[in-house]
Amino acid sequence: MAPNSSNSARDLSSAAESDPRSSENGAAAPRRVVFPFVWVALLVALYLAFERSEATSDIKTLAKLASIVLSVVGVAFWYTVRGRAPWVVRAAVGMAPFIAAFSLLSMYQVQLRGDGTIAGLHRRGTPLPDQLLAAVSVQSTEAGLSDWSPGTYDYPRFLGNGPWAEAVGPALAADWKERPADLVWRQPIGAGWSSFAVQGRYAVTQEQRGSQELVVCYDSLTGEPVWSHADDLRYEPEAGQGEMGQVGPRATPTIVGQRVYTQGAAGLVNCLDGRTGQRLWSLDTASHFGADVAVWGKSGSPLHVPAAGAIPELVIINVGAPEKQENPTYDASLVALEAGSGTEVWRSGTKQTSYASPQLVMLHGESVVLHLCDDLLMAHAVADGTVLFTYPWPGMSDNMPSCSQPISVGNNRLLLSKGYGHGASLIEVQRDADAWTAKPLWSPAVLPVLQTKYSNLVVRDGYAYGLNGDHLQCVEIESGKRVWRKRRKPSFGFGQILLTRQHLLIMSEAGEVIVADASPDQYREIAAFAALSADDVCWNNPVLIGDLLLVRNSVEAAAYRLPLATEEEESAMSEPTGKDVAAAGVSAESGA
Repeated sequence: MAPNSSNSARDLSSAAESDPRSSENGAAAPRRVVFPFVWVALLVALYLAFERSEATSDIKTLAKLASIVLSVVGVAFWYTVRGRAPWVVRAAVGMAPFIAAFSLLSMYQVQLRGDGTIAGLHRRGTPLPDQLLAAVSVQSTEAGLSDWSPGTYDYPRFLGNGPWAEAVGPALAADWKERPADLVWRQPIGAGWSSFAVQGRYAVTQEQRGSQELVVCYDSLTGEPVWSHADDLRYEPEAGQGEMGQVGPRATPTIVGQRVYTQGAAGLVNCLDGRTGQRLWSLDTASHFGADVAVWGKSGSPLHVPAAGAIPELVIINVGAPEKQENPTYDASLVALEAGSGTEVWRSGTKQTSYASPQLVMLHGESVVLHLCDDLLMAHAVADGTVLFTYPWPGMSDNMPSCSQPISVGNNRLLLSKGYGHGASLIEVQRDADAWTAKPLWSPAVLPVLQTKYSNLVVRDGYAYGLNGDHLQCVEIESGKRVWRKRRKPSFGFGQILLTRQHLLIMSEAGEVIVADASPDQYREIAAFAALSADDVCWNNPVLIGDLLLVRNSVEAAAYRLPLATEEEESAMSEPTGKDVAAAGVSAESGA
C-alpha cells in the first residue's frame, strides 16, 4: 500500500500546483474580477464621448442615465451568475437595484427638468402645491370691466402678434448697471404652463388649483385677480411617462376684442366674456369629436381667423385623433368653429396632433393654416380645411414629440425646428394652380442646429435665434450655417425666448431672465436677474408689455419694470427690426 499512497500524494500535489484556484498554502485563490471593471470602463467611455460631443444636454443626460443603469444592471447580473456567495445572497444583491428603483418611484413622483435631470421629488399621496392654494378671490365683475379695451402694446395670444415671440414696444436700455429691473409684484399662482395674453392693463392666463381648471384675469399693474372662470376638472397625466408634464393647463388664452378663447389640458374649449369672465359657449372637443388626449395633455392655443368674404369668423382648434394615433376613418384632427357660437364649420385630418399650436400664414397670396401633427406638417385651406400639402416631420405624441411652431420667414418659406436630437429645416412651398408642394432648401434637408425642445425660434434680419438644448444659437436662415452658440452658467436650460427690438430676452428654465444683443456678430450679455424661484422649472413664455415684464411658472407669477433705452441709446440703434423684415416678407407673399 505504501507505493500506492506515495503515488496518490504526488498526484494530488501536482493537481494542486496546476490548479489556478489554489494558493501556496492550500487555500482557494481569489477569482480574477475582470468583467465588472471592463464593463464599467466601456460605459464610462461611452458617456464621455457623448459629453464631449455637440449633442444637446437632454441627449447627454440620456447617455449618462443609460451608462449608470447599464453599469449597475451589468455588475448585478455578473455577481448573480458568477459570484461565490450562496445563491440566496447573490439573488438578493442582483434584485436590489430593481427593488430600490421601484420603491423610490412608488413613494415619490419625480419632477424632471427638460434635460431629464431631477428637479425635485414629491411624496405620493401628499398634496401638490396647487392643491394647497386657496380659491381665487375676486370682486364682483357682473357689471363688467369698464376699461377692458385694447392698449398700445397688447400681447393678445400665444407668442404675441406675429409668427414668433416679439414685443412691439420701446427698446430696452443698453446699460442696466445704474437702472436694474424693478419688482412690481409677486404672488402664488396655480399649476400649469400657460403664458399670459394681455389686452390693455389686463393679463389672462390658465392655471390649476385643486380640482378646478381656471381661466383667471389679473390686473397686470397690481397682480390682483379681477375675474375667474372655473371648470370642475383636473387633468392628471398618466403615471410614469405622463407625469413628466405635471398637472395643469398648457395652452395660452387668445383675446379677440371682448372675447377670450381658451383650451384646457383635456381639450375643453371655452369662449368667455373678457369683461366679466362669464362663459359665452364651451365645447369638450375630446368627447365631442372622439379624440384621445395626448399623453402630455392639450397644449394647442386657439387660433383666431377674422371673417373674410363668405368665410365666417373662426376659432381653429387642434383636436387630435382617437387611440393617440392616425385613424383613416377619422376626420377631426383639426377643427374650425364659428367664433361667436362654437358651431362646427369644418373638420379635417386623420392624425394625432402635436404639442404646437395651429398657425395662420400667407403663402402665395393665400391664407393657410399650418397644423403640426405627429409626423407631418399639414397645410389647410382656411375656407373648408382642405389639405393643400404635407411635409414629413418625424415625431409621435408620446415619443420625441414636436412642440415648436413652424415659422414663415418670407418668400413662401417655412422654418421648422425640433429637439430630441433632430434639428431644423428650411422648406419652400411651391404652387402650380391647385397643386401645392414643399421641398427642402438646405442640404442635407435637416441640419443639427436650432434643436428646440419646448421653445420656439425668433427671427431678425435673416438670422434665427433659438435654444438648442441648453445653449443659445444664432443661425443664418439662408444657408443653415451656425454663426455662434453660447452655453452659460447658470444654464439657459430648456427655457423660452422673446425678441424685443434689438435684444433677446431669454427666460431660463430656472427662472432667470437674461437680456442679450440680437446680433449675428457675437453673443453679448447685457443683464441677468433671478425673476422666479429656482425651486420650480419654468417652461412658460414671458410677456413684455412696454416696459412691464410678466413671468410665471407653475407656482408663482411676477411682474418687473425693465429699464428703457435713453434717447441717445435709441438713436444709436440700427433698424429695421426683425418684425419689419417679417412684415416685408408677408407683403411680398401677398403680392406673389
